[in-house]
Amino acid sequence: MLANSLISLSELALINLIRQSALAYPALSALHILGIALLLGNILLLDLRLLGVLRQSALSDLFKLFSRLAGVGLLLAIGSGVLLFSVQPLQYVSNQAFLLKMLLLALALLNLLIVHLSQAWRQACSGGPVSNSLKLTAASSLLLWLTILVAGRWIAFV
Repeated sequence: MLANSLISLSELALINLIRQSALAYPALSALHILGIALLLGNILLLDLRLLGVLRQSALSDLFKLFSRLAGVGLLLAIGSGVLLFSVQPLQYVSNQAFLLKMLLLALALLNLLIVHLSQAWRQACSGGPVSNSLKLTAASSLLLWLTILVAGRWIAFV
């Protein structure tokens, strides 16, 4: 059932165009890397600020900019990632590094959701103190996103 669904996905007209184009797949790959850079760069800066490593600016000043840029990066990374996956879905679902990356991504997105729904986040973003629970989620975020980056690179070598 899953294999048939993945084969159907890979046979979509758009995916065939990507597969047949000399430029589309490399361009998608570059877009994926750009999305990852925007996402990780901004999340890492925000997490380091929450952990107290970066103290130069108030969190409320950085929140909107870092969050929006990270959001754009997330959308680019997920959108391009889905298209890249669709070109060879059966190979990806049998790749242990890819499966680990997807598990870690689910955990990172859950962590992100927990943070953004928390009172501690809203309090810190409005200039209040950063709670220990928020620092723990920031440390978890750093670990998760960096591990996702490593797992993503391992996909090509597993």
